[in-house]
Amino acid sequence: MNNPKIFCLNLLLACFVGLSAFAGNGDKVTVEIDFGSLKHPKLKIETNWKEGLSALEALQFVAEVKTHPVGQYVFVDEIDGVKGVPNQSVWYYKINGEPAKKIAIDQPLENGDKITWIYKQDVCSSKEDK
Repeated sequence: MNNPKIFCLNLLLACFVGLSAFAGNGDKVTVEIDFGSLKHPKLKIETNWKEGLSALEALQFVAEVKTHPVGQYVFVDEIDGVKGVPNQSVWYYKINGEPAKKIAIDQPLENGDKITWIYKQDVCSSKEDK
């Protein structure tokens, strides 16, 4: 190339095309964390989505999370320092406004999903769990 301006423009174009290839495909999910009656502001964070991403993994990408296994299941105990207390308040989640039908580790997400984690009264633990 004899013209330095054309060379520079082509070089810049190649850089932008190369960088856009590494920038990702723009696929996202939104994770919202609602601390219920606690004096914490709600959080709303987008994170990258990929095929096979679970509701638990998306939460772990945006918050500090503690879990515990029970047999083949994994339950969320704590999010960002707020610990669930069986028979009092625990963490539940919804997908696109609908109550979850699976535990979070087994719940695959789709591009654009909104996952809302809510700290609220425990309605699932039995009194024997104390």
